[in-house]
Amino acid sequence: MMLNTIPDHTTIDESAEYQRDTLPQLIALLNLRNSVIGYSLEFMQQCRISRIECFQFQSELAEKQQPGHGRDYFCGLVGITTTTGAVGLAEFAIPRKSLNCDLVMWASPLQRMKAQTLLESFSYVQSKINCWGPARSELVATALLKLNGNPEPAALQQEDERHLWDRSYLLRNTQAYVSF
Repeated sequence: MMLNTIPDHTTIDESAEYQRDTLPQLIALLNLRNSVIGYSLEFMQQCRISRIECFQFQSELAEKQQPGHGRDYFCGLVGITTTTGAVGLAEFAIPRKSLNCDLVMWASPLQRMKAQTLLESFSYVQSKINCWGPARSELVATALLKLNGNPEPAALQQEDERHLWDRSYLLRNTQAYVSF
């Protein structure tokens, strides 16, 4: 099977109307403070990204994320899995009018993170902020920051978010899926 790669220099204007509620996490990422992130330097150098998954929700699930505006937003979930089995999840809702592509094009730059250590991944996200725009950069940073030592994401501890990593639920409600 041949991978179809898209150059990382493709820019997409994601900034229009983007809600910057993850900005504090991005600032923590940029500072790379172990106390904020909670990872030891040794762990960040040894733990590698083993899989990156992106789900674009169907309009019904998107409506749950953006009540009254589900059809106006590109909604979904990014999941990052490491070689230790740790999973980090981040949901997104980006206005459709600010995107001129599909999920595959939007997610393709993330494939370069596969097999990188966490330290390399944090550095890579930081280096791509200007190219990716705030939405994608903050989303990936959030997923990396939400990694924990369990194969089940920390988000699943809250009852109303259990659907986030139920694969059968996700695949039934997914319009598009990309995995690297």
